[in-house]
Amino acid sequence: MTTAPRPGRPDRLLEEADRAQRSGDFAAAAVALRNHLDEHPEDDRIRLRFASVLISLGERARARGVLAPLETTGDDETIRREAVRRLAELDEAEGAVLAAAERWEKILADDIDDPQSRTHLALLRPTRSDVDIDSSQTLVSPAGVETLRFRLLRELGRGATATVYLARDEALNLNVALKVLHPQLSSAGRSDSLRRFFADARVAAALRHPGVVAIYDVDEAARAVAMEWIAGGTLRQRLREHPGGLSTPELRATARSLLGALAHVHAAGIVHGDLKPSNLLLRDPGDVVLADFGTAGLTGGPRGAGAAGTPLYFAPEQFHGAPSSPATDLYAVGAILWEAATGRPLRSHADLMRGAAERPISDADRAVIEAAHGPGLLRLLVVLGDVPARRHDGFRAVEVEL
Repeated sequence: MTTAPRPGRPDRLLEEADRAQRSGDFAAAAVALRNHLDEHPEDDRIRLRFASVLISLGERARARGVLAPLETTGDDETIRREAVRRLAELDEAEGAVLAAAERWEKILADDIDDPQSRTHLALLRPTRSDVDIDSSQTLVSPAGVETLRFRLLRELGRGATATVYLARDEALNLNVALKVLHPQLSSAGRSDSLRRFFADARVAAALRHPGVVAIYDVDEAARAVAMEWIAGGTLRQRLREHPGGLSTPELRATARSLLGALAHVHAAGIVHGDLKPSNLLLRDPGDVVLADFGTAGLTGGPRGAGAAGTPLYFAPEQFHGAPSSPATDLYAVGAILWEAATGRPLRSHADLMRGAAERPISDADRAVIEAAHGPGLLRLLVVLGDVPARRHDGFRAVEVEL
């Protein structure tokens, strides 16, 4: 029969681990954490910490054994992702480059903006888009079928599922953005990736609005989608160029443009489901175009289990299992505009790890935003961060001020 742990003992063990780590005694910290896990084997957060301490002690094999179950069977998505991150770091340390790259790509599939994953992948799989795409090169499909219609000019970007090229459509005599699915996702065993890839294009093609990227063609044989090339880059790139935040006129224009495009999408019965700065293209500063509808769905329609999208821009209710909805899209807009106003995200990965996903705007932040951008924008950010039932009516009430 298992003896129940004595009251207070789990807290004492964690306090011992804290003291040992602060003093640099990682061996003692590992013992305390191991004892805690003996009494609380379901504590995955401490299991993750235990693995990190083992890595610090150089016990990579033991750490890998602790992390492996978290990667495949963990219930907490944030803990699972952090386990994958630590395993990727172990792979690199042991020279397993392909395994490391695959794990970094898993993280990017959840959060395409993850800076550590992008940096490591750039080193593990460097691109040579400035030298190895000949101006006469044409698209070759994963099945080896050459199509003479598109002439690749240069690579524009690379994500977890596809690479985007600037290409010349020889039939239309027009420059296009050509999105090509990664070959490893094109096999019959990855049918879900293939389905989402083309669903993204078909949703965008049906919307037809200046604030939604135009789709010119879908080539299923070549696993490619030809779309409007928008030369202004993404809002993410724009924010990197302005680390302190956008000017008030540009911020107001961005808010008007983004909310206007989203209103059209919602009126068509579509939920975007993954709004974030890297999915927003710019015709000009402040003129936003929605892209990447890969997680979009019908308003009120059936959704897969759990929330899809990027946790940094989730609404609070999505952390409790709520599906994407017009209200969660509006919350994401508020998080994007907060970042554009302040130069920093509304929440960080560390906040998610601590379970601090709900962050009300503090009085100090309110004062800073109002002083920098005026009361109208402050009210907009407040109502977009409100409870779901009040987001839509709230933003309509202050929309005229923009």
